[in-house]
Amino acid sequence: MELKGKKLLVVGFGKSGQATAKYCLEHGANVSVTDEKPLSSFDLSTQALKHLNTFFGSHPSHIFTEADIIVVSPGVLPTLDGLNAARKKGIPIIGEMELVFDEIAAPIIAITGTNGKSTVTTLIGEILKEAGKKVLVGGNLGTPLIDLISEIDEARTTDYVVLEVSSYQLEITPSFHPKIAVLLNITPDHLDRYANYEEYINAKALIVKNLTVKDYLVYNEDDALVCKIAKGAKAKKIGFSKEISREIDISRAKITGLHNKENIIAAAKAVSITGCPAEAIQKVINTFTGLPHRNQFVREVNGVKYFDDSKGTNVGAVVKSLEGFDCKVILIAGGLDKGGSYDPLRPLIKERVKALILIGEAREKIARAVGDLTKVVMADSMAAAVGGAAAAASSGDVVLLSPACASFDMFKDYAHRGNVFIEEVMLLCTKTHQ
Repeated sequence: MELKGKKLLVVGFGKSGQATAKYCLEHGANVSVTDEKPLSSFDLSTQALKHLNTFFGSHPSHIFTEADIIVVSPGVLPTLDGLNAARKKGIPIIGEMELVFDEIAAPIIAITGTNGKSTVTTLIGEILKEAGKKVLVGGNLGTPLIDLISEIDEARTTDYVVLEVSSYQLEITPSFHPKIAVLLNITPDHLDRYANYEEYINAKALIVKNLTVKDYLVYNEDDALVCKIAKGAKAKKIGFSKEISREIDISRAKITGLHNKENIIAAAKAVSITGCPAEAIQKVINTFTGLPHRNQFVREVNGVKYFDDSKGTNVGAVVKSLEGFDCKVILIAGGLDKGGSYDPLRPLIKERVKALILIGEAREKIARAVGDLTKVVMADSMAAAVGGAAAAASSGDVVLLSPACASFDMFKDYAHRGNVFIEEVMLLCTKTHQ
């Protein structure tokens, strides 16, 4: 995309927004940035960001309608007044991936779904590396695509670019066209952002929009919504199911649980398209220990095992996590409500949850939805939650942090929430030895 001399507005100045601003300045654009956070929240001292026009603390409407191009960060609500005004004027509103997509010659493997995206993206990247491929991994997982561009050298030696993509990113990258698309699952999420569940489903379905008969779609045959989307895709279709795993020995995997079985099979199916040898696939499966805050074992205290699943930010993720335990669970849940129903948790709470420790703004709503099924304890902090869980647990039980909510009411993000949980569990260990 030609940027020289263009008036470009970056909306949202987090990791993605900062990378976008730097890239666009380097390509000759006149760049303005806006974020509702104050100037004190950002570091503009680097040489690369000194020539920005900045609007912090609010989103002045005039800067939207004066722009030639608007690049919006994935977390920004699409209903901003300025964005609505820009749409009326026909100003292009895109994401950072759209800016650089046509620069990538290497085939892209793109992974989306409500849950498991990061694990599958990481697994695919690790397997391809084990097979001797030069691979770049990023997107919603951590490193924005616009930052990866500098690593895709002129010699074009990158074999694959592996990207985790969110529904937000798919909405603002109209030309996105992976060689291999992986669609894992769809359950209600982000209903605080979308008008209804159907809108969210349609956003996820954009992963197949530009696929052709020369591309591949790896999809979950156990998910009815995924199957419906796959049916309309033009790509070669490769289904996977948790009941089918003949190609690999999942019993040797270090990560456990039904959801991780699905993640492993999905990753194996995707890399098999590239001709990746079975030995490389099995070696990574045997050694991969999982990602932080995704059903991560923390420690055992007095016979009670503590698990951090702070990344379980929606009900579907918590269902998957609970399904992975065959013992009694003390579940720590709650946070910032995302607009969905907690009713899908009822069967598993009734069957497996010995006590429910609730935190955050959503705790009353969760208590109303499922509080009739088990003992409920309200906690005002993570320290109180961990203490309450320890008091309710007996040897052989599991304490699981899997919130079913966003974290922003009490924490910076899900990682911060998970780290505080881990700290409190470690303090618990200290107290038991005093």
